[in-house]
Amino acid sequence: QVLPSPIISSNGPGEDKLFRSQSADVEITTEKERLKKMLSEGSVSEVQWEAEFFSLQDNNNKLVAALHEANASVEQWKKQLAAYQEETESLRQRVAELEAQGAHESCSENSKEELSQTLEELELLLKAKDEEIQMLKSQRCGRWEAEGEREETLQKLQELEARNAEAGAAPAAGRAEQSLAESLAEREKMHHEVTKVAEVMDVKVFELSELRQGLAKLVES
Repeated sequence: QVLPSPIISSNGPGEDKLFRSQSADVEITTEKERLKKMLSEGSVSEVQWEAEFFSLQDNNNKLVAALHEANASVEQWKKQLAAYQEETESLRQRVAELEAQGAHESCSENSKEELSQTLEELELLLKAKDEEIQMLKSQRCGRWEAEGEREETLQKLQELEARNAEAGAAPAAGRAEQSLAESLAEREKMHHEVTKVAEVMDVKVFELSELRQGLAKLVES
């Protein structure tokens, strides 16, 4: 019976097994390092994305406050407009009555003075409302910048979520993404409301302009 060679037994298969064991250890270590790196990068990225999210949320809160202020301003302005319309109609009726009674010549100066005062007040009101409309329109134009900001931030959060899922991390990015989407949806709603307010103010300023033209004609007559 031929005994197996000790050299083959120890240096052949033995070395091969030892080589395979070292290779497996290296692969496991490399994978652990890769996961640690991904988790580390994910943590850093998550802090960065959360900072961007809170910044966007802060902008959203400011927009909500601005909208509430604009709505309150519009409601007050509507009351002022109704008062001016009533006053203007009253003045027109008075002038028509004076003309019908043939007393226009003796009372025209008083009527013109009242009309001139109303005209000056309307001029100031028009100027103030025009400034408010410009402010609202500037917010509406900023919507497109917000759209780009939203797409960029959502993309970053999705990338982070994918990395965290691959690394087996907690789905914090998913929760952040959901909160961001809700915040952006609210912001979009606010932009829509601001647009509606601006459109209403455009119509009302046009009505005021018509009243102004009518008063100017009465003053000149």
